Amino acid sequence: MSAPAPAPVPAASDDAAIALPPEKFHRVLAGLLLVLALSSLDANIVGPALPLISSEFGALDSLTWVLTIFLLTSTAATPLYGKLSDMYGRRPLLTIAVLLFLAGSAFSGLAQSMNQLILGRAIQGIGAGGLMTLTQITMSDLVSPRRRGSYQGLFGAVFTIASLAGPPLGGVIAEFWSWRWIFYVNVPLGAAALALLWMGLPPGVRTTSHRIDFPGFVVIMAATSCVLLALNQGSHGSWTSPGVIALAIAAVGLALLLGPIEARVKEPLIPLAMVRNKVWLIATSVATLITIAVFGALAFLPLYLQLVGGLSPTASGIAMVPSAAGLMLSLLYGGRAITRTGRYKVFAVTGVGVAALTLFALALSAYALPSPYLMGALLFPLGAGLGLLMPGLTVAYQNAVAHEDIGTATSTAGFFRSLGGAFGIAVAGAILAMQAGGLLPAGGGQDMDNIGLGQLSQLGAAGQLIVVSDYQSAMFTIFAAAGVVAALAFALIRLLPEQELSDVANRLGAKS
Repeated sequence: MSAPAPAPVPAASDDAAIALPPEKFHRVLAGLLLVLALSSLDANIVGPALPLISSEFGALDSLTWVLTIFLLTSTAATPLYGKLSDMYGRRPLLTIAVLLFLAGSAFSGLAQSMNQLILGRAIQGIGAGGLMTLTQITMSDLVSPRRRGSYQGLFGAVFTIASLAGPPLGGVIAEFWSWRWIFYVNVPLGAAALALLWMGLPPGVRTTSHRIDFPGFVVIMAATSCVLLALNQGSHGSWTSPGVIALAIAAVGLALLLGPIEARVKEPLIPLAMVRNKVWLIATSVATLITIAVFGALAFLPLYLQLVGGLSPTASGIAMVPSAAGLMLSLLYGGRAITRTGRYKVFAVTGVGVAALTLFALALSAYALPSPYLMGALLFPLGAGLGLLMPGLTVAYQNAVAHEDIGTATSTAGFFRSLGGAFGIAVAGAILAMQAGGLLPAGGGQDMDNIGLGQLSQLGAAGQLIVVSDYQSAMFTIFAAAGVVAALAFALIRLLPEQELSDVANRLGAKS
């Protein structure tokens, strides 16, 4: 006789005020896992296809925005989804997020120019901003805190597998099918996820009232956009041009406005109490610096591996796998070690140090020994360093704030990490454009910014050598700059106070 089905789980929110029968719960779980896989895949699958996209559209100077605009719009949307789902229910917001993601995916696949692709990625990012957040919120509604830990392992496994599969899958699709199917493949998967969620989740509506900090949201996004636009324009023109100067002044002015705005609103996007918390401030600053360094260093590595290393799109995707493997293994070790020892600082400091040293080693490899196999091998300790760092930082600031502020502390820290990722990619793109932006003497006056692998194969040997040499120099600069940023994070992490970790689950009296 088979074991009896688990009892339905009472929900914590009005979205599931009626306990879900086992079959409906399993449908929702499958739908949420599909949503999580989509979100993780799309963050990793596009990189190996960038060289082929640049070959078709040219406009290599705009390639940065294919990655940056997705991060920028997803970052902007993330803090809104949580509050809106409290106000209007989980299923309506999940539906909106998935439909926007699918619409952006279809538009990106159909794009006939780089500008159209960038617009599609922007729409896709607005939807993606809700995928991860709403997945976590919905599971917290459906599963009690006592049972939630077992499901976190399942979600973590899906996230890691999708992260590992993203680069090689993107390379295979781009090389043997078409880069457009990297976006089209989201449509049937997203439709299946949406169907499962609608078959399982009740349509209840929450009545929680929140005041959304729209002024703070608009100011932060406007300031960030000004910085990214200034980086893009300056790298392709003059850093002292009126347009770049105007954007820089606007960014500074908007940043100065943010403090007074956040001090007046009832529910600020960036609570001032968090900024005054030394543990949260240092941990978030370190996480943001490391995100800037790693996103900037890895954003154009598949392009480099294909252009300089001579790898195929599939091989360049496989070469990225060691970073995710190192991340997964060290996450498993680091999380358990923190639980066993009750200490987090030693693992965080070690992780930042390993990441910084690896980035400098990657710079040395790009300069002296540009072997794609050596670079692939060096990605393993980079991922391992990040895996040691991430649990320590999260445990540190969640332990240092009041229980009722954990959600705000976590979402605000994630918000800044996402901004750091967008900034890191933009800076790396600016370096790439500046150092690989000359005119080819043997290329008929063609601007190097607007060539891809297809155009490179048509150049003579001298022209190809110049392109490869310039890209090699650019990647050395990107890795070295990332190493410097990581070294700053290493100096800062040493100032992180180490507080005793609470052994009370949720600080509500239940022993862990």
